[in-house]
Amino acid sequence: MDWLTAALSPRSVADLETQLGTWGSLAFLILFALEMLRLALKKRLTLKIVGDSVASVITFGLFLALTYGLLAASYLSIFYWAYLNFAFTEIAVTPVSVALLVVLCDFAYYWEHRFTHRVGMAWATHSVHHSSPYFNISVAYRFGPMDGVWPLLFHLPLVVAGFDPIVVFACEAFVQLYQTILHTEVIGRLPRPIEAIFNTPSHHRVHHGTNRPYIDKNYGGVFIVWDRLFGTFAEEQESVSYGITEPIDSNNPLTVWLHGFGRLARRSFASTTYADALHSWIAPPEWQPGDRRAGPQGWLVPLSMTALVVIWMGSTPGMAGDGHGRADDPLGVDAPTLTEEQRALLVSTVEDYYARYRASDTERIYDHFADDALFHYRMDFGRWYGTTEFSFRANEPEPSSGAFDDSILAGYEAIDADYVIHEIRMTDSGATAHVYLTESYRWDGYEGTMKARERLHLEIRDGYPTVTRFDSEQIYR
Repeated sequence: MDWLTAALSPRSVADLETQLGTWGSLAFLILFALEMLRLALKKRLTLKIVGDSVASVITFGLFLALTYGLLAASYLSIFYWAYLNFAFTEIAVTPVSVALLVVLCDFAYYWEHRFTHRVGMAWATHSVHHSSPYFNISVAYRFGPMDGVWPLLFHLPLVVAGFDPIVVFACEAFVQLYQTILHTEVIGRLPRPIEAIFNTPSHHRVHHGTNRPYIDKNYGGVFIVWDRLFGTFAEEQESVSYGITEPIDSNNPLTVWLHGFGRLARRSFASTTYADALHSWIAPPEWQPGDRRAGPQGWLVPLSMTALVVIWMGSTPGMAGDGHGRADDPLGVDAPTLTEEQRALLVSTVEDYYARYRASDTERIYDHFADDALFHYRMDFGRWYGTTEFSFRANEPEPSSGAFDDSILAGYEAIDADYVIHEIRMTDSGATAHVYLTESYRWDGYEGTMKARERLHLEIRDGYPTVTRFDSEQIYR
C-alpha cells in the first residue's frame, strides 16, 4: 500500500489528465455517432438536430479561442501567485492527495455551478450550455464566452490550502471531462448504489430539464451527494423537456453564444431605476425590474474577483514597476544623504545587472561585482529535492558551506524573467538594494515559476558602485 503515499510529479498528473481527455474525446465521438445512428434508425434524426449539434461544436471552438487565447495564462499565473504568496502549506502530490483533490474540486464545482444558475451575469454565459432542446454528447461541448472565468474564484481556495496549481487545474479538468459522458439518452438508469453516490446520465437529464420540478436541480459534477446534502436533488420521473424556459429557437452559433448577454442587457435597460439596472446583473434569471431585490450575495463574487485582479496586478513583479523593472521611487528613507549622481549610479548599476541577467549575457553579467564578492544562495525546491543553502567567493567558486549538486539543475532553461527594485538603502560603506525577481522556467519536462528575494550589497569604490555581496533566497514551484 506504499504506492498510495508515493510522491508524484505534478506534471505526471497533468499528463494523465491530458491522456484521459484525448482518449475520452475519441470515446465520446464514437458515442455521438451511435446516438445519431440510433436516432436515424428510429427515424427521429432531423436537420434541426444536426444543425444544433454543429452550433454546439462551433460555440466550443469560440470558447477555446477565448479561453486559451486570452484567459489561460492569467488563470494559471493567478493560481501560482496565490500558491507562492498565500499557501498555508505545501501538500505533497500523492495518489491519496490527488483523490482527495478530485473530491474537493467537485465540491467547488457544485457551488460554482449553483452560482452560474442563480446570478444573472453568470447565467448569461452558462445558459448557452442549457439552450439546446436536445440532449446528446455535442451538448457537453456547448460553452458560453465567460465559462472559463467563474471556476477561478471557486477553485482558488484549494491552491491557497497548499495543493499544487497544475494538479488543481488537472483535477478541475477531470471533473469537467467526467460530465461529458452524462449528456446522453442512450444510457438509462444505473444500479442504485451508483445512482446514490455518483452523478449519472439520469441525474443530469433532470438538470437540463425545464419541467418545473427539475429546474435548478442536480448541480453536482462527479458526485450527486452534494445535491442530496444541500437540498437540490431531484430524481428522474416524468419525461424531460430539454432547453431553457425561454427558447432561442436558433442554430446560429453567434446567436446561441451571445443570447444570454443580450437578454441580460435588455433586462437591465428595461429597469426604471439605476439600482434595478445594476441589480439585473446579479439577480436570479427569473427576477424582473420592479420585483423585490434579493440580498447582496450576488455581488460577492464579482467584487472578490475585481479585488483579486487588482491585488495580483499590484503585486506581480514587472507590473508594479515602470516597465524597466524599477519601482516608482526605489531609494529608501535613508537615501537623501546620497548625491543625485550617486543615486543615479546606484540604480543604474543594479538595473544593468538585471538587464544582463534577463538577456543571459554571461560574459558581462558580473562586470559590476568585486573580484572577491561573496555569493550566498538559499534554494527551496519543494518536497522532491528539499532546500539547499550554500555560499562562495567569486575568486573561490567552490561552495564554502552547505552542499549543492549541480546535476539537480541539469536541463534547467529560463524562459522569461522580470524584476522590481523594491528599494535601495544607504549603509556605512555604500548601499543595499532589495530586489524581487520572478522567472519562468522549463526543467525536466516541467514548467514552473521561480520567485526570489535578492539583496545586492554595494560599496563605492573609486567613485563607482561595486557589488561586494549577493544574497538570493529562491523558491522553485
